Amino acid sequence: MEAEQYKGMGVSEDKIEIIPYGIDLSVFDNLPERGEFRRKYDLGSAQRIILYLGRIHQIKGLDLLAQAFTDLSKALSNIKLVIVGPDDGYLPALKKLITDLGINDKVLFTGPLYRQGKLEAYVDADVYVLPSIYEIFSITLLEAFACGTPVIATDRCGIADVINGQAGLVVPYDKEQLQQALLHMLDDHKMRLQFSERGKLLVREKFDWEKIAEQVERVYEDILDI
Repeated sequence: MEAEQYKGMGVSEDKIEIIPYGIDLSVFDNLPERGEFRRKYDLGSAQRIILYLGRIHQIKGLDLLAQAFTDLSKALSNIKLVIVGPDDGYLPALKKLITDLGINDKVLFTGPLYRQGKLEAYVDADVYVLPSIYEIFSITLLEAFACGTPVIATDRCGIADVINGQAGLVVPYDKEQLQQALLHMLDDHKMRLQFSERGKLLVREKFDWEKIAEQVERVYEDILDI
């Protein structure tokens, strides 16, 4: 997405090299045991958790997620929408929307979680959702992959083409299609397991800082050879 923006500003395509962001995979070497997050927040083992983790900002599409979740809750019982993250100006409006939709009892706000608490949320989630209106890149998607959590993202996310069908599902910014993707993901245990394994492999192959550093070095070497 940024490359297209540069080209729109007149930068020649041969002067643009795309190198992704990455994460420190050593953080995920010793993941918490499953069930820790559920115990802390009194969520039963049979309850299916839909997780959002990030800033609570309007651009993140949380209104779309709340609406899609409302429709989903009519088709599936025992589901919980867990929203983790700091308020970035949208929390009061989001809570009002959730009240208006009548789903207060099905939504959990934890506030921001860090380090072990964040990993516990990823590990216990059945699916991680990033419903953004606009997203150049997302570290939370990489974190979900590293924890083996399958993902659903909108096609407004810059790495959607890397995710789709490999480590998760990508949908248009549309309530109905998001709701159907959630239903499909939660109903298909085999697919979740496949996405879990593929996500862990994907993040180690393409988004490990060591491999990204090698790409940066290669770009510098190519320039110096000119």
